[in-house]
Amino acid sequence: TFDHVVDELEKIGASTPDLRHVFLSHIHLDHAGAAWRFAEHGAQIYVHPRGAAHLIDPTKLINSATKIFGGEMKTLWGEIRPIPAGSVRVLEDNETVRLGQLEIRALSTPGHANHHHAYTWEDNLFGGDIAGVRIRNGPPVPPFVPPELDVTAWVESIDRLRRLELRQLYLPHFGKATGALSDHFDQLEKRVEGWANWFRDRLRADASEIDLRPEFAAKLADEVEQHGASKENARDYELADPSFMAVTAAIRYWRKKFPEEFEKNSPNMETSAHPDSK
Repeated sequence: TFDHVVDELEKIGASTPDLRHVFLSHIHLDHAGAAWRFAEHGAQIYVHPRGAAHLIDPTKLINSATKIFGGEMKTLWGEIRPIPAGSVRVLEDNETVRLGQLEIRALSTPGHANHHHAYTWEDNLFGGDIAGVRIRNGPPVPPFVPPELDVTAWVESIDRLRRLELRQLYLPHFGKATGALSDHFDQLEKRVEGWANWFRDRLRADASEIDLRPEFAAKLADEVEQHGASKENARDYELADPSFMAVTAAIRYWRKKFPEEFEKNSPNMETSAHPDSK
């Protein structure tokens, strides 16, 4: 990925040392795995308070990712090195950074991860993963990943972004969102809660992780195709947002946060994705 960024910079007459400020939405390796390389070229790396320590010492981050990706770590992510503490700057919620005429604001937006920031500048929003994955003409889908999936927080974060009423949304997976942002966020929120409900109901029915993996993969492919994605694009959704990770994340979320939901004949069984859902 770093090499691709360098190639694209060269196309506009720039080079790596020209990148002086790198704003991370969060520290998952597909977003921050190459941050150390920009730091080596002199860039300041901005990050959520909960993410900073893991950039300075990525040992726990790498170990956690290895549990998921195993022997594919090197192929997927390449080399990952610590970033010197002096190159890491923590941004608090609503803190702004002024760079010339540009003012960038960090917004704490948990749900996908508890160390997630979205960023605004002028009338633009860089949504990070909390704003969803969207490929070509397909719909926005929420990347459910372990270990920090939090459905309640995700819905609240979507509402926070929606209320900004900005005009342009940029997604790391992938690019500028088309159409009305209100529609994008409405679809995304519906899917966050709908997926959570689906997993809850299947777990109540004693479905195992082995059962859920092919079931949810089929559900994801069918859903994105029904909402505008071609079969080829549906395969790209699976590559960009692997369905098996959503299964692991949802099982962890429900079993850890709401174990009472799975007690037989429990009076606490809800029909919504979470107790204080809209």
